[in-house]
Amino acid sequence: MRIGVGSALCDAVELAAMALQKELTWKDLARELGEGLPNNEVEAYVEDALGVGRQRAKACGGSYPFSISPRLISATVSAAFNPYAFLLLGASLKFGGVADAERLSRLFRKQFEDLVCWCLRRAGYSAEILSIPRGERGLPTPLKPALREIASRFGEGAVLHEHKVTADDNDLGVDVIATWPQIDHGRSGRPVVLVQCATGPVTELSSKLGEKVHVFPGVWQQGFYRDSSVRTGATPDDLAGLEAVHWDRLSEQGWILDRLRLIQLAALAKGDPPVPAGLQALWAELSASVSTMDWRNGWRGEL
Repeated sequence: MRIGVGSALCDAVELAAMALQKELTWKDLARELGEGLPNNEVEAYVEDALGVGRQRAKACGGSYPFSISPRLISATVSAAFNPYAFLLLGASLKFGGVADAERLSRLFRKQFEDLVCWCLRRAGYSAEILSIPRGERGLPTPLKPALREIASRFGEGAVLHEHKVTADDNDLGVDVIATWPQIDHGRSGRPVVLVQCATGPVTELSSKLGEKVHVFPGVWQQGFYRDSSVRTGATPDDLAGLEAVHWDRLSEQGWILDRLRLIQLAALAKGDPPVPAGLQALWAELSASVSTMDWRNGWRGEL
């Protein structure tokens, strides 16, 4: 299962526009990216990549930080936090070139959970991060009190089976949990979204979705019911170019929140939560590193 050549090439083109900080025509891109390939092949690849970019711009609306046409692209990223650019840069650390890439990748794995939670809150959900570290994210550090606090904040009249939560449990296979706001406080049974975040290769997303799928609902009675739980996998990659058979297989397991869906959730703007400080700090570091990212690896790796 691969992301899709068009999507991968578009990532490289977007990174080139950010790194070089100038308007790039299709000829510029062909010259930058086409070394060792026949001209007609390079032109076709560039055309496909810019086509994917136009689809992304349509899907993301004003949140897409590039100006793009069939023949050129330029970055419109400002210093303000941009969720699309954040996901693009975080997912592209794997291309290499950044001196501190290992540390930044660790931070991105953590902050991706905060980004997912923020997007859900922007879309009007009540959402909390259950995974570690909890204390700095506003929940009790011990798991059992954290679970009870989530139930209280969600207005879910659920009772925790404490004997089903063991001393070595970290998060019960759930990174982010979300539900509808408290329109019926104290009455259980509304849908609950159980998100597993995957910042690694897209091939890991399927296993993440299936991991511990029934554990969280299984520690409750009178609430957080299994049959009203929506298993969800979140990825910073754009999966629009995934082969239909693989998209179907993923979607049969749960709700897939890829880069475009996360941006679309945030754009709903039914709520206005502040951008977490950790996200802001990492955004500043990633923005400062873009000029050293080896975006050509993103391009060549899919050909």
